[in-house]
Formats: sequence, structure tokens, C-alpha cells
Amino acid sequence: MKKINFLLVLSLCFILSSCEDDETDDPSSTDNCVSDQVVDQSRGACGVTLSFTPQYAESVSGNIRTINTNNIPAHKVGLFGGGQGSLNPNAISEQSKTYNLATNPTEANSFTSLIQTTGSFPQAGPQYAFGILFNGVKLDPVAAEPFPHEGAMSASANWEWNLEATNVQIGLDCNNAHVQPSGEYHYHGSPTLYLQNINAPTDAMTIIGYAADGFPVYYKYAYEDANDANSAIVEMTSSYQLKSGNRPGDGVSAPCDEYNGVYSNDYEFASGLGTLDQANGRNGVTPQYPTGTYYYVLTDAFPSIPRYFRGTPSQDFKLGM
Repeated sequence: MKKINFLLVLSLCFILSSCEDDETDDPSSTDNCVSDQVVDQSRGACGVTLSFTPQYAESVSGNIRTINTNNIPAHKVGLFGGGQGSLNPNAISEQSKTYNLATNPTEANSFTSLIQTTGSFPQAGPQYAFGILFNGVKLDPVAAEPFPHEGAMSASANWEWNLEATNVQIGLDCNNAHVQPSGEYHYHGSPTLYLQNINAPTDAMTIIGYAADGFPVYYKYAYEDANDANSAIVEMTSSYQLKSGNRPGDGVSAPCDEYNGVYSNDYEFASGLGTLDQANGRNGVTPQYPTGTYYYVLTDAFPSIPRYFRGTPSQDFKLGM
């Protein structure tokens, strides 16, 4: 009898132990739902002087502004092209680009996003570059890095959760820029050395380029009173903030863990939080448009480069063209 009881106890312990193991291995356990990415805002050094000669030409005919560029900046860049210390294997090369923009753009009834979050690539994913600077280099803030990071062509790609290029490690140099496989150098965030080279002042509005819809782009300072050119010059502020709490995903079909800025969707627009709208812009007078216009602003905080158009973007900025 004692022997039977002893065996029963052993069996019971085995069953209890197995149940505990099963609970620990349960894939739905919240303990298993941890972030697959970490915030990394480090940048590569910019010690390379390009051997190409920058080319930029702009002309206006009727209602069209035409920009021709070889996409080569005048400032130093990071090390690209492979080898030890290279930020990515793609070497910078001259491009031959022509962009046609409206000189008298109009505001659309709704904002147009730079990224399509539903469907499959290429119908989903980054759709447009945002604009062009006066050095001929594109502002192209959206990365093609959807969850679960198996590549843009993956059938499981969830474009609603796309990595935020300025908050993860994707090989950006000190200008918040890197190189496409085509050899095209482009900015994902504020173009540091370009702004230094033009000596952008803190006490005046500085136009630095045009968005794809034709509206002007300014550095972060503007008139305190949008409609008064005699008002003080102040720093414009984004109206985006990090969401609070944790992402709703399961870690399999969508990311989980806390909203920390790793994904662009970790941020939300809060009307009135800052001085700018959903597209990081506003209406007002500027030195170049004394009667007023809609204009965009590059900010230090997210989104830095806008993620929406107020007008209708030129198809010359359609990605893949």
C-alpha cells in the first residue's frame, strides 16, 4: 500500500511539474511579449568628401518649377560602399533627376500620407519622398522596414508598424542620411551639415527647399504670429507625442512592448500641442511669400521631416520612379 501511495505522489508531482512548464512556454504569456527592437539614435561620422561636383539648376515656366540635380551634396558624408567602418554597402553615385513642381500649389481637402499602411508591397509601404532641398538632395523620411522585419516583400509585412529611421540603427551618417542601392543619397531627418553650410540663422525664416506638392519648406524658425512679419522669430514645435502604455500587438503579427519611438506609429498627433499641424506645417506670411502661403517646417523633434502633404504631390517624387 505504501508503495502504491508513493507512486501516486510521484505521478502527481510529475503532472504538476508538466503543467508549470506548459504555462511557462505558453506563447501568449505577456512575459514573452518583449520588444524586438531597441531605440538607437547613434550616427556615423561624416569624414568623406565626395569627388563628384554637385549640380543643381532651377527654372520656372508658367506654373511649373523645374529642378534638375545630380543628387550630390556639397557637404561631407559618412563612409558608404562597403568595407570596414562602412555604414552600408551602397556607394554614392551621381543621379540624373528632374522634378516638376507647381509654383502656385493649392491645399487639398485632406492630407496625403507618404506611406500606405494597408495592402502588400509595392501598393503598400513608402509611396513618396517628401521633397527636395536647394542642394539637390531629397528629403525621404520613411524607411521600408515593416514589422516583422523579414523584408518589404514579405507576405506577413505589417506596414502599420514601420520602423522609425531616426530612432533605430539603419546606418545613418551625421546628416541623418544614407544611400539607396541605386546610389541615391537621401535624408531621413534634419540635414545637419547642409544647415551648417548655409549658416541657417536663428533670428530669421530660412527657406531650404520645396515639398513635392510645391509648398515651401523652412528650417525650424518662423514668425510667432503667423500673419505678422514684424512679430518675433521663434522655434516652431511639433504637435506629435509618444503614445502612453504598451502597443496592442502579440509580438507575432504586430509588435508589443512599450511605445518608445522605435516605430513611427508609436507617435500620435495631438492638435494644439505645438505650433504646427499634422503635416508639420501652417499657413502664414514668409519673406518669400509676403501675402501668405501654406509652408512646412523641419523640426528637431518627431517627425522632423513631415510625413503628410497638405497639397497634391508631384508624381516625380513617387518612389520607384
